Amino acid sequence: MPVEPKYHTAEHILTAIIGELYNGEVVEIHFKGNKARCDYRFVPDVPLEEAIRRIEKRVNEIISGNYDVAIEFAERDEAVKLAGLKKVPEENDKIRLVKIGGFNTTACSGEHVKNTSEIGPMQIRTFHQLTPDIVRLTFMI
Repeated sequence: MPVEPKYHTAEHILTAIIGELYNGEVVEIHFKGNKARCDYRFVPDVPLEEAIRRIEKRVNEIISGNYDVAIEFAERDEAVKLAGLKKVPEENDKIRLVKIGGFNTTACSGEHVKNTSEIGPMQIRTFHQLTPDIVRLTFMI
C-alpha cells in the first residue's frame, strides 16, 4: 500500500528537524494508514518530553510556512553534496531529489505533496526511549 503523500512529506520534515535540533538521524520508519512510527538516533540536551515539544513545534512551523515541494534529478556527485546519500544503489547515476523549499533536500522515490500547506498540523502522539540513543515516536496529521 503506497504511503499517503502528506505523511511522507511530513516525515521528511520531521527527520530534518531532528537532525537540525539534535544532530539526529532516522533509523527506521513504518507507515500504516493514518499513523507513522519512526525510530531516530539522537540524545537530546533537555528532558525527552521537552525535546519532543520543540521538535513538534518546529515541524509545524515548517509545515505552515507554505513551502513548495519539488522533484529534481541530479548526478550522483551533486546529489551527495545536496542530500548526503546513504542508501542509494551504486548503479544509480541520476538521483531523484525531493526539495522542500530551501529547507531540505532528500533523495527519495516516494510521492509527496506539492506544498507543505497540504499537510496540515502534525502531532507527535507517542514517544519513548528504546535505547539510550534511540527514540521511537508516532505521529499523526
